[in-house]
Amino acid sequence: MRDRLLDFELALDRRSNEEVAEHGWGIAFLSPALPLAWDANWALIERAGMTAEEVVAAAEESLAPYAHRAVAIRDEAEGERLASEFAALTGWEVERNLYMLLRDDAPIDPGGARETPLAGCEELRRELIRGEFPADLPDLEATADQLLEMGRRTGEAGGDRWFVAPREDPAAACCLLSAGEIGQVEDVGTLATARGRGLAKAVITAAIAASREAGHRHTFIVADADDWPRLLYGKLGFEPCGVLHVFRRPPPEG
Repeated sequence: MRDRLLDFELALDRRSNEEVAEHGWGIAFLSPALPLAWDANWALIERAGMTAEEVVAAAEESLAPYAHRAVAIRDEAEGERLASEFAALTGWEVERNLYMLLRDDAPIDPGGARETPLAGCEELRRELIRGEFPADLPDLEATADQLLEMGRRTGEAGGDRWFVAPREDPAAACCLLSAGEIGQVEDVGTLATARGRGLAKAVITAAIAASREAGHRHTFIVADADDWPRLLYGKLGFEPCGVLHVFRRPPPEG
């Protein structure tokens, strides 16, 4: 099932990125106009049996114009094999993205949020994005601009529907992307000053309700396998169904 959900995301990436470059080892998704958006410029390794050094070389080949490196390994077992190798490489970070699928019997209570077009929550989205980075990050505003633009492109590709909470003076948001019988809850965020009030739960359950009303057979969300939000998603009815390994090397400091 994880592969089917990953294919859903890859189809959106093909439609929202500026370039899709095919290589012998896999695919590079590129958006040269958005160089600060790491998730708009990354490589997917599809060839089995590569070493960490070969994966790094593929990243250097495909992402040479960019300061960062981001590489995902399509096969879960291959990703797990390479994770220990990348953990030993200086400057590289290992990320495990946990795919979680909504149970059919998950209870839904969408009353605490309201739906809005992206234009109606764009300033909130900008503030949420800023909050993901240190306040002294160089190019913070440019980074926020580019991530917002990438979000718009992905939303256009996936027919985004946005949900915010509380209904007045919103402090949390998320969106629902969809295609065919699949819906994805994405971009969940709550302002730091408003956490602990159940607002993330409110927007997620609203997105789940919208996904069910749309007739989606599968609704999923992706979480960091090592971070606490996965526990909230579990309480809301999402269950793990696989992992995607991503290896990142941030730009050098200074």
